[in-house]
Amino acid sequence: MTLNVFLAGQDLVRWEVTAVGAEGPYRLGVYHAGGAIVEYFPSVPAALQRERELEELFMGGRAAHEPVSMAAGQ
Repeated sequence: MTLNVFLAGQDLVRWEVTAVGAEGPYRLGVYHAGGAIVEYFPSVPAALQRERELEELFMGGRAAHEPVSMAAGQ
């Protein structure tokens, strides 16, 4: 099992890859303030690639939102 976290703005996002069976499939779980994203993959590299894509989406979404909040004085 692989367990990691990253920050998306002020939100802590936790993710993990676990083997469902001895030789897969592999479950990617991404847990965030709004809920969870769970997907299954035939290999660990495929699950890790998807995690990178989701992390980029989280980071991109937060980056676009934060300057607006700062400009509004929040």
